[in-house]
Amino acid sequence: MLSPVTAPSVPLPWFPAAHAPGGPPAPRPAGPGLDRLVLDPAAASLAGPRGEDQDAGYAGPDALVVADGVGGGNGGATAARLAVAEVTARLAAGRAAGEDALPDAGLAAALAAADAAVRAAAAADPALRGMATTCTAAVLTRDGRVVVAHVGDSRAHLYRDGVLTRLTTDHSLVQSLVASGDLTPEEAAASPMRSILLRALGGSQDPGPADLIAVAARPGDRLLVCSDGLSGVVPAGTLTRVLSAERRPAAAASRLVLAALAAGTRDDVTAAVADVTPAGWSTTAGPVLVGAAGPA
Repeated sequence: MLSPVTAPSVPLPWFPAAHAPGGPPAPRPAGPGLDRLVLDPAAASLAGPRGEDQDAGYAGPDALVVADGVGGGNGGATAARLAVAEVTARLAAGRAAGEDALPDAGLAAALAAADAAVRAAAAADPALRGMATTCTAAVLTRDGRVVVAHVGDSRAHLYRDGVLTRLTTDHSLVQSLVASGDLTPEEAAASPMRSILLRALGGSQDPGPADLIAVAARPGDRLLVCSDGLSGVVPAGTLTRVLSAERRPAAAASRLVLAALAAGTRDDVTAAVADVTPAGWSTTAGPVLVGAAGPA
């Protein structure tokens, strides 16, 4: 299981767009009531040819979470739903306790709890044995950071100033072969082995600690967290064009799902999109749950 800690043992990796740990805070908009950044979130999910959506997604004013279940039947959907529920509950409790000020915003402990919840459910029900799920969560903290925790091959992206940056690295067999030079990225995209995961929450193997990434947020940033039903078939150029063209996050999320269908995806598709905006400017009524996490 994941290590039950609330902060990583090594400094978080920081992207070039971010300030160094301990450096100046992210810029803040001026004016009364505009001294805090929030997310204006949306999410969309669609079942693939199996007919049951085994993805689960959450989009709220301070976090995006996407899980892609593994295990077939009820197992994949249950694992994804449990992961999203556990992560969002832990984040809400941690935020109330001020844990989002920690270097990892409490995400290491949240994903560890999700891993434990998936394993406990699988142990209690023979029909769920072996179920597992990816989980990628992005949190906007009150001190102006976007912190991402990641296990599996769902992905988190940052769209800023016309440039799309992928923040996560897949925990998959083909990604390891690309890293070793045995496959090109183009060969990996077409490989029949591209769905083989090396790390996931639940399942038979210890996933190890979640990858943790931090970026200083700016007003106008757009975040995308998605399952591989989208990122596995839609090229980065198309993702960039959609995120650039659509003004509202909800329109972007819906159009990304449609782009995956047009590209011939054979998997469930989930896209959670959010804009970083000053508090009071968000138009979203409340959190959104989709896929296996959504209404029955």
